[in-house]
Amino acid sequence: MFVLEKNKFVLSLAILALATLAVFAPALVFTATGGILFAMFVFKFPVLGIMVAILASVFGEFGRIEFAGISFLILDLIAPVVFGIWLLRKFVRKEKIILDGISGSLLIFWAVGFLSLIFASGELSGGELKFAFLHFLRFIGISGLLLVARDYGKKEATGILNTLFFAGILLAISGFILLQIFPDFTAAGLTEAGWDPHIGRLTSTFLDPNFAGGVFAFLLAILGGKFLRERKFGKQVILIMVAGILGIALLLTFSRSALLALGFSGLILGIFGSRRILLAMLAVGILGMSISPRLQERVEELAKSVDSIGSESQQVLDPTAQLRVDSWQEGWRIWQEYPLLGAGFGAYKFRQTFSSEDSHAVTGSDASLLNVGATTGFLGFGVFVIFLANIATTAFRKKEWGFLAAFAGLLIHSIFVNSLFFPPLALYFFVSSGLATRRQT
Repeated sequence: MFVLEKNKFVLSLAILALATLAVFAPALVFTATGGILFAMFVFKFPVLGIMVAILASVFGEFGRIEFAGISFLILDLIAPVVFGIWLLRKFVRKEKIILDGISGSLLIFWAVGFLSLIFASGELSGGELKFAFLHFLRFIGISGLLLVARDYGKKEATGILNTLFFAGILLAISGFILLQIFPDFTAAGLTEAGWDPHIGRLTSTFLDPNFAGGVFAFLLAILGGKFLRERKFGKQVILIMVAGILGIALLLTFSRSALLALGFSGLILGIFGSRRILLAMLAVGILGMSISPRLQERVEELAKSVDSIGSESQQVLDPTAQLRVDSWQEGWRIWQEYPLLGAGFGAYKFRQTFSSEDSHAVTGSDASLLNVGATTGFLGFGVFVIFLANIATTAFRKKEWGFLAAFAGLLIHSIFVNSLFFPPLALYFFVSSGLATRRQT
């Protein structure tokens, strides 16, 4: 009886203290209470934690928060929390984590990334090191969700995959709306905040047509693989409708890198899946260019740029393509300067001389693999390539043609845009990788 009364007394004091604090600091109490409830929720249902992270990515730049002089996306906070709680759950329940070529090479890459920061710390200021380390923690949180996604069976995987498609629809719809509200970023005053003009291009909440287009191309490829496996007519109709929404959104980005990624994904699906995919893409492409002179112009610019680079003549490169070539050269310069362990994971911004530090494109090279080499050196580059190869070979053995097509398209996309390290797109890639290579069926 005494113990019961004592517990009641402690609980009463805790409630009283919480109520008092709520009067003087309601925001703090609300945040702390929400954080505790979310942690308990994720500990009980880690799969739902992944879904929350996916939906958080939809906010994009509209979910950016400034706190203690640090700017971060909602996703930057949620992903590491979900992964950390999953690790805690594993420890508390004494459950094993799948260790194979995929998870092993990812863990080694994390170790190399951390080592690169240690070696780079002597040349970085305190603020610069904090910036780089937070980027490193964000990458661990997002890429770690691959391990979480691999932990579940078909039912949970279907739920996560449907959440990815739903997020894609939300991104497309928000893109349509923003295109009407802000058809020209210059007129909207966004160029003063460091954004490109993006006149008449769908950017969605990312405020960038290339990243938005990359997401749509990635999801369309996975959607194509799912369509080939689906036998129910009603679900096929739904998948076609979703593909239509994502396809229109992709075309309105007028992103050459996204169109190239989709074309390459379609080629993979056509080879390993069905020739109908190729015919459908060809029909949509011809229709799109016939009704959109601007789309036709972008495709012609892409062809000219590829031809110019291939012939070692950059005289016909348009300004955007020339900037990418300059970015590649800068990334290679940094890699040569720090060949073994790179300039430090997340520290690219402080080693480049290509752009102003206020630019939104300054945190990495325009080519993801070049960015890996520049920040983690040949050691990190080698491990990361092995990690990607392990994912591809495992998915190939499991005949995950939709994912393989999306993966191949994303690699092409990442040559021109830092796709593999853009938080929302990286999240979709790592989660999808986990689903495609999971052991459970």
